[in-house]
Amino acid sequence: MIKMKTVVFAAMGLSASLSIFAQTDSIKETDRFIKAGGATAQAVAQTSLQTKSALDAYNALLQGNSKDMKGDYKKLQNAQKDMNNHVADTRKTVDEMDKQAGVYFAARSEAIGQIQDLTMRDQAKSRLEASKMAYDNVKTSLKSAGDALAPFTKDLSDHIKYLGAELTPSAAASLKPQAETLNKQGETLFAQADGAVTTANKYFATLRAE
Repeated sequence: MIKMKTVVFAAMGLSASLSIFAQTDSIKETDRFIKAGGATAQAVAQTSLQTKSALDAYNALLQGNSKDMKGDYKKLQNAQKDMNNHVADTRKTVDEMDKQAGVYFAARSEAIGQIQDLTMRDQAKSRLEASKMAYDNVKTSLKSAGDALAPFTKDLSDHIKYLGAELTPSAAASLKPQAETLNKQGETLFAQADGAVTTANKYFATLRAE
């Protein structure tokens, strides 16, 4: 009888330990997830900013009043390099965020499984599903913004190459019709990126412990 009680108490102790472990693991994964999400939002914001900087440098050359076209073109090339580097980094951070999301939601689900009260467990599951849906929207927004910036940077790079082939005021002036279209596209993409970053920051703020 004593042995039986010992086994029962040991089992209860193990169950409690597993429950605490699941809760602690969930908290750790939440912090990692928030960090990965913040890094992704920042990457999209930086890519948008660097792309806008390159576009601004390009537009400055097209104005036709540059006193040092070679020097200004060099600045444009540097801005282009920074822009391309950020585009590549954004893709990596989105993938890393999504991997961490999988770990986070798995840890959270495991912690919910330790809840004995069925009503509370169902309530927690409903909140988990809502959080997953909200995350899917965040991921789609950030990925779409990053993916949309990539072809835009390629188009801008073509404009920059065009100027490099003939760095003269007349060559710059000849690009103005295409530049007008490019700038309109840029306005739309920059607004899209800002919206995606805002959506992401709001979502991850809801996961952060006060």
